[in-house]
Amino acid sequence: MVESKELTTELIAGSAAAVFQTTISYPFEFLKTGLQLQRSLPGTAPFNMLHSVKTYFTGSSALNIAAIIKTTTRFTTFEKACQMLRDPSLPAGTPLSGPRLLMAGTITGFMESLWIIPFENIKVTMIENGIKDSEKSQKKPEVTDKTTKKPLQENRPTFHASTSNGKPQLTPQEAAFLKYEKAPPLHFFPTIKEIYLTRGIQGFFKGSFPTIFRQMGNTAVRFTVYTSLKQTISPNKPLKEHYAFAIGFVSSCAVVGITQPIDVVKTRMQSKYAWMTYKNSLNCAYRIFVEEGVGKFWKGWIPRLFKVGLSGGMSFGVYQYVENLVTLMRSEGYLE
Repeated sequence: MVESKELTTELIAGSAAAVFQTTISYPFEFLKTGLQLQRSLPGTAPFNMLHSVKTYFTGSSALNIAAIIKTTTRFTTFEKACQMLRDPSLPAGTPLSGPRLLMAGTITGFMESLWIIPFENIKVTMIENGIKDSEKSQKKPEVTDKTTKKPLQENRPTFHASTSNGKPQLTPQEAAFLKYEKAPPLHFFPTIKEIYLTRGIQGFFKGSFPTIFRQMGNTAVRFTVYTSLKQTISPNKPLKEHYAFAIGFVSSCAVVGITQPIDVVKTRMQSKYAWMTYKNSLNCAYRIFVEEGVGKFWKGWIPRLFKVGLSGGMSFGVYQYVENLVTLMRSEGYLE
């Protein structure tokens, strides 16, 4: 019963923290994704960062829903994994350390990734649509190739279908694709409809492998660093909120340093135009390396550092604050 109450406290604290930090830090997520989606090929124009405030929050609804599901999975799975991996020869309540702690974080990351993949695809499509809509409204001047001085053509598909009575016959998916190219949706449910009509069910699961590896790396690194620092700073008493924010930020910086190349491949594979360029995740990584250079694997690391660092610090800080508040209310009899 006590464990159930503690788990409920963790879920309430974690969900509140997740929604708060995701909303506050989302413009960095938008900027990071936009930078990663742009191919760094000769003659291409730089990424346009001049968008309205509303555009910078395009896709935040998908990420907020994913954040709640992810946080619920994270804290329940991590707690169960810690119980499963705890050394029976040690006294009860002894925290995990070393390889056991790393394994618990890896298991948690794997379970998280299974839930968030569809929402990541929705988010990336919403961001692409938001950028496209914003650039249309800005009436951008024609961009020319720096070497040939000729207008650059958008890398968009042309469909060569069989004809009947001289009229082109497009498949339903091709027709839907062209329709949404002219009027890209900017909201959650219309974007779900777009993905389903243009890419089918599999469109919600693009980039699954890099997402799983990234999420496993994210959670393994974050929980290992955070728990290790927490045990060092405050091993036997509740952690102060400002300490939780600080070590949450440090653990998130470690996440960016290790998993950024996987994140770039994941974003590229979840693009609505990925089918035009890449066969699979390995082909995507190879083409980025050969055509754009190894530096492209780190494109968008600055906004991601701000986003992950800020969100990690807020997540752990708000989580610790709510957990301490609920624990205090229970101790004073306000909660059972």
